[in-house]
Amino acid sequence: MTTDTRPSAPTPYRPVGYSTLTPLLVVSPAAEAVDFYTDVLDARVTSRMNGPDGSVWHCELELEDGRLQVMDANEQFHAVANDPGSDDARFSIAVYVPDVDATLARAVARGARVREEAADFEVTGDRFASVQDPYGVRWTIMTRVAQRDDEQVQQALDAWAASMG
Repeated sequence: MTTDTRPSAPTPYRPVGYSTLTPLLVVSPAAEAVDFYTDVLDARVTSRMNGPDGSVWHCELELEDGRLQVMDANEQFHAVANDPGSDDARFSIAVYVPDVDATLARAVARGARVREEAADFEVTGDRFASVQDPYGVRWTIMTRVAQRDDEQVQQALDAWAASMG
């Protein structure tokens, strides 16, 4: 006879504090990027592991109700950082914050380059700005200023696309 040692309640499929999607950013130098994200985005470091050479192999940041992982570029892990000097982006991360303008000001003060100044975007009901941080990551910073449901957003997007020809 075997004894079932499994707990009576199933283990959640994701850890507490995580959303379904957790981006991993490869940036250099990651230690500076972690300081940037904690200052600009009010992120909190929950765990960190450095390699023997002092580089960041893994750092977990908590941003209100989501997580972000950060590491240095590393040949051993085939992890390549974006080029901070390039205007081209392989990806952009969107983040909702309580105050776009204050977050934008902190980002610029810490060396981010403004791609789009803060403005209200009626289509989605967001106030947004776009920056590229000093580590080559493009961010869309947003605050919801008018509630829109998915159907309203889709209708507004369709109308906007039609107006462009």
